[in-house]
Amino acid sequence: MLMSYSKNQKPAKDFLRWVHSKPVFQQWFTSQQGYTDGATKYWEEDPVWSIDPVLLPFRDLPNVGRLVGYAGPPGRAAAEAVTKYIIVDMYAKAVQGMPAEDAVKWAHEELVKVYA
Repeated sequence: MLMSYSKNQKPAKDFLRWVHSKPVFQQWFTSQQGYTDGATKYWEEDPVWSIDPVLLPFRDLPNVGRLVGYAGPPGRAAAEAVTKYIIVDMYAKAVQGMPAEDAVKWAHEELVKVYA
């Protein structure tokens, strides 16, 4: 993505084309050692995934991962619900002995506050 108001359109486009070329991106991708995912399926077959099998599950995240707020749109409220650990706390309350129905009711009330 390149902002239309940029005064250096051609050099910026040339840089983006270069940095995303396979030979250059390959060096960066390999240096990440599995802590990042490629932008296309091509990178799912990269040898980096066989170096440390612990990181192998992360290879598939782009295919199965969801943005905060899924199945709705991502946004401020969805981010707030995650950062307040509402769903995590709901499970924790149930595990710690609160009746499941009460834990769900508590979480619902908290989410209503966030999304209202």
